[in-house]
Amino acid sequence: MPRRADLSDTFCPVGRSAELLGDRAVLLILRDLFFGRRRFEAIAANTGLGPQLVSARLKLLEGEGVVERHAYQVRPLRHEYRLTAKGKDLFSVLYAMRGWAERWAYKNGETGGGPAMRYIHRACGTDVGTATVCPGCGTELGYGDLKGEPSPALQAEQATRRG
Repeated sequence: MPRRADLSDTFCPVGRSAELLGDRAVLLILRDLFFGRRRFEAIAANTGLGPQLVSARLKLLEGEGVVERHAYQVRPLRHEYRLTAKGKDLFSVLYAMRGWAERWAYKNGETGGGPAMRYIHRACGTDVGTATVCPGCGTELGYGDLKGEPSPALQAEQATRRG
């Protein structure tokens, strides 16, 4: 397999972003952090990724300043991971990927007629669909503004993954 080019020193902003975000494990971990999962075990169980991979990617995200590690238990020592401002700023990237996927990534009829995840604007209660501006109140949507409600199909998939 050819070795992947290191893009960490390119002047191209897409290349620099791809260096960190071009890994699906990183994207799945970020997704879980956005949903409020902070503990290693919950992230590993929900993503279906192996513990070594989750550990390595969390260390990468911590090294990049995207997450911070905080102890929540002393004996044995256990940590949870919290998004930094830099990490929270990635919300719009993942939200855009979700919007694209809802429109283009499924075959006809695969979703049962609805989205995998329904998002409700916390401030006004409007179902925002895939909008980046709330259709109910006109507020630009960002980190922490939405409450997610998984579809029955997504709930079943997540339950199966957790075992």
